Amino acid sequence: MAAKRQGPMGLFKGASRLPRKSQAAVSRPSIAGMLYAWDMVTDALTWGPGAAEALGLSSRDLPKTGQAFAQLIEPGCGLARQDAIAAAELPHRAYETRFALRLEPDRVVMIEDAGRWHPDVQGRPAFARGQLRVDPASGARDLLPARLKERSALLCGIQDAINEAVRVSQTCTLVVGAFDGDEADQMAEIARHVRPMMRRHDLFAALGPNRFALALTCCAAADVAGAMRRLHGLLQDHPAGPPLRLGAACAPDHTFKAIKLLRFAEQALAAATERNEASALYKPRSAKPTRIAEQAPFDWVAALNDRSLTLACQPMVDAQTRAPMLAHACASVAGVDGRITPLGPAPTLQEANVPLLVDGRMLELAADHLARNPDQRLALPVSSRTLQDAEWLPMLAAHLGARPGIEARLMLEIPEIALVECRRNLGRLHAMKALGIGIALTGYGAGHVPPAHLRVLPIDLLKIDGVFIQPLKRSTDDRLHVRTLVDRAQHMGIAIAAEWVDDEATARLLAAWGVDYLQGGLFGEPETVIQPSPLQQMLKKARG
Repeated sequence: MAAKRQGPMGLFKGASRLPRKSQAAVSRPSIAGMLYAWDMVTDALTWGPGAAEALGLSSRDLPKTGQAFAQLIEPGCGLARQDAIAAAELPHRAYETRFALRLEPDRVVMIEDAGRWHPDVQGRPAFARGQLRVDPASGARDLLPARLKERSALLCGIQDAINEAVRVSQTCTLVVGAFDGDEADQMAEIARHVRPMMRRHDLFAALGPNRFALALTCCAAADVAGAMRRLHGLLQDHPAGPPLRLGAACAPDHTFKAIKLLRFAEQALAAATERNEASALYKPRSAKPTRIAEQAPFDWVAALNDRSLTLACQPMVDAQTRAPMLAHACASVAGVDGRITPLGPAPTLQEANVPLLVDGRMLELAADHLARNPDQRLALPVSSRTLQDAEWLPMLAAHLGARPGIEARLMLEIPEIALVECRRNLGRLHAMKALGIGIALTGYGAGHVPPAHLRVLPIDLLKIDGVFIQPLKRSTDDRLHVRTLVDRAQHMGIAIAAEWVDDEATARLLAAWGVDYLQGGLFGEPETVIQPSPLQQMLKKARG
């Protein structure tokens, strides 16, 4: 039998863990899916361990932005993540979608994407965390829809044309054309009209009833405008007739890869259509910040300056008795309608160290709340960026020193990835532990920290990442993964919690497996903590 884990009081007294029974370490299971975190303010997309291997990509080719990932989704083959987030229902903000992801010209996989998004100070989606899972059956090419097979054949042909052009030190130009209207498919007739300008390794293929692609193996970028004028001339007598729009991109000038070359040519076509021009050549443009990114710095800084950020708490209950044991604290803000909106992680901005400022403000509010309510216990998240800041430890010590006794009722939640991003954070965990607080490790299960390292960390609580909890009812892989995580924590004698628990079936399943604490919509949404006004605080001090 595994060693008995700490009870709820042991989590907040800084006590060392109970002795563990000497047993062999549980082998690390394969990750049930690929974890990701998408900062929609900066568009940065970060991945959990093993994502590149699971997708069969090199780490260099793994998309680093949400836009780059969205460009890999096959058109018309599923709801993109951004659209799924827009359709997610409140209050849980959970989304789930399925789409086809093209990784190579001839390799397409079906992806299940599920997670949750967090709002910014205006309630708009600003941060998403989720999990991708590849459908094993999608690797079989004979099971793919005919449209995807045709597109694969086209992309392979374009890649061959690019390779041939590079071999002879030439340029391959890809032209994408579209006729306005809803004419019937007449691609065979169009191909006949285009044939006079094609050479041996050139390629013509239909993209749709009114769209086509023409790969010209030996057409330099300087000759693209003339080639598109000639193409217009050859097709001016076609029954479909003008207006014909053309867009073009060149390899290797713009890219060596067929997938990107087709996408660039289609972007040039869209630009020509938008400007009401006959043709356009792709022009690389620097990425423009999103509307959220342009406004977010002012929102966060303003919220800090006017002290409108408030503390919101969500219950964390005992899995067996459902009795509230502590509260998970987070930053929140009142919307224009007066409704409290819990916020996600603060963005990392160049203008200010927003994560440290936000975490410092939440620490101040949490310390005041604990000082006023001696029966309360709080778990307060701290970002990786804040943990690395030299000002954090003195700030924490100052707040604890000004309110003696609250350290036994305060737990700081540290993301597991923080121990990978900076080795010095391990020493800072020990320094925080020496102040008498409890420490929880969040994001447990992603695999950032090997099991052997968990044994030597000053951790009181392991918190299973909610991306593994959300799909428990439908995913056998996630059930196996979570069950293994629970068994491992039991062997190490560390208490374990689960987040994103929104239904009774999931709660009962986790309790039966031995999870100690549960957090999620089933037990209550985050509610703001009413802070006394400065006048009330002065009167209370005067009376004391």
